[in-house]
Amino acid sequence: MQYHMIGVMCGSSEACPQKYLDLAYEVGQELGRNQKEIIYGGGAKGLMRRVADGGLATGTQVHGYMPQFMIAVEWQHTSLSMLHITADMAERKYKMLNESDATVFLPGGCGTMEEFFEWLSCKRLGKYTGPLVIFNYDGYYDPLIKLLKNMEENKFHSQIHSQMYSVCEKVEDLIDVINNSPEWSEDAINHAAVNE
Repeated sequence: MQYHMIGVMCGSSEACPQKYLDLAYEVGQELGRNQKEIIYGGGAKGLMRRVADGGLATGTQVHGYMPQFMIAVEWQHTSLSMLHITADMAERKYKMLNESDATVFLPGGCGTMEEFFEWLSCKRLGKYTGPLVIFNYDGYYDPLIKLLKNMEENKFHSQIHSQMYSVCEKVEDLIDVINNSPEWSEDAINHAAVNE
């Protein structure tokens, strides 16, 4: 299956290691070179800005989603293809979730983790069926992957729930990882519970 509208969740820190900022720019470029449109949080700092700038440099469409209260303090990127202003954080996430075909999680902090687990929970219930890709660059997400495996080992997730996400470590592998992610169905709610 081909995916066109790719959500990218990531941090807005300017103080993080440069390697993560460089990664975000390269991911934006890779998505753009492969004719993917980018959906992201609309920010003008950190990895958020770099992924947008990388996409824009290729001429692809980059859609930002930002709540009004962030616009009021000028957190938004001013050169996007489209900036969607939302009433609040909940509407922002709802629109990004529903308008993306697949979502990539680059390094980030608590906001990125909130989004990952909300997307994962929605996928477990069949409310999101697109690929979820953990971009584990230089081992950043090793603890998250270990936690997810621990959830399965302790029967809070079933074995099938490991198919809800995929892991990518290299930019050049990203498109293949997205396209080859396990298919997921809207009837996933039927096996959301862990019974054995």
